[in-house]
Amino acid sequence: MKKKKIYYWASNTKKNSGEGILALKFLKLLKIKYKGHELINLNKFKQNDNFIYNYIIPYFGVIKLWIYGLSNQKICYINYLPIWNFILLILLPKKIILGPITGTNTKKNLIYLTLKHIGIIILKLKRKKILFSHDQFKKYFRKSSNYYYNFILYEFDFKKKFSKKKFDFVVYLRKNRNKGNNFLLNIILQISKKRRIAIIGDKFLILKKKPNIYNYININRNKAVNIIAQSKYAIASKENILSFFTLDCLSRGLHVFYNKDIKLDRSIKTNLLIPIKFNNQNHSLKILNSKLSKLNEKKYFNFSKKSFFGYF
Repeated sequence: MKKKKIYYWASNTKKNSGEGILALKFLKLLKIKYKGHELINLNKFKQNDNFIYNYIIPYFGVIKLWIYGLSNQKICYINYLPIWNFILLILLPKKIILGPITGTNTKKNLIYLTLKHIGIIILKLKRKKILFSHDQFKKYFRKSSNYYYNFILYEFDFKKKFSKKKFDFVVYLRKNRNKGNNFLLNIILQISKKRRIAIIGDKFLILKKKPNIYNYININRNKAVNIIAQSKYAIASKENILSFFTLDCLSRGLHVFYNKDIKLDRSIKTNLLIPIKFNNQNHSLKILNSKLSKLNEKKYFNFSKKSFFGYF
C-alpha cells in the first residue's frame, strides 16, 4: 500500500528564528495528527532573508501547491502568513491546511491597517477554521470553537528550578522598525548605568563597548536560552508579548516588561508580565526602577491549554 503524503510549503524552518520555530512546532503537530503520512517540503530554495525570498518566492509555492491540490493531494502552507498579506490568502487553494496566522495589532500605519482589515475579511470568507500564533486579533472574530489562538504556547514548559543570575536584564534586539528599537535602545543606555544588560540579536553600534552592556550577536537559540536563564528581568519588543524570546524568558522565571498597548488575554494568569508605556520613556523607567525591588514573590504562569488537534 502506497504511503500517504502531505505536500507543504515552508519558507523558514530555521531553529534560531521566530518564523522557523513556529513552523517546526506546526510540523510536529502535523506529524502527530497525520501519523503514517510522509511530509514533503516543496520549497527547494536556499533560505534567505531578503525581499525576493520573503515576498516573491512564496507565490511560486502557491503555484506548486495548486498543482498538487488539483491532483487531490493533501497540501499545506505553513509560513509566512501575516494577516496583512491578503493577496496570498486569496490565491491559496481553499482546501489547504494553513499554518498559524501571524502579524501585529500595534501598528498604526494607515496602509498596514487597511491591509490588515482586508486580510481579516478574506479569512472570514475563506476559512471555516483559523489558527493564530497569538491572540491579538481575537477581538475581530466572533466567539467560535473553530478559531484557535496562541499556538505559540504549544508545548510551553514553565521551569520550576532557576539558574544563578549573572545579568540584571536581557533584551532581544533586531533591526526592525516594528519592534520599538528607539525606545529599547534609550532604555538600555539608561539602565546600564547601574545594571548589567545582555543583548541578544543584531549588532547596534550605539551599544558597542559600553560599560555593563554585553552583546551576543546572531547566536543560536540554545545559547540564547542559556543567557536568558542567567538573567533576572527582560524587556519584550513593542509589537508582541508572546514572542519566542518572551516565552523563553517566562519559562525560566524572568519578569518581563511589555508594551501596555497590547492587552494580555484573560486566559493567561501570571505575575511575571508587567506593562510599561513604549511611548513614554520616563514613565517606563520609573516603573522599571520601582518594580525591581518588589519582585520576590512566588512566580507562576498559567494559561488555558486548549488542544489544537481540532483545527485539522
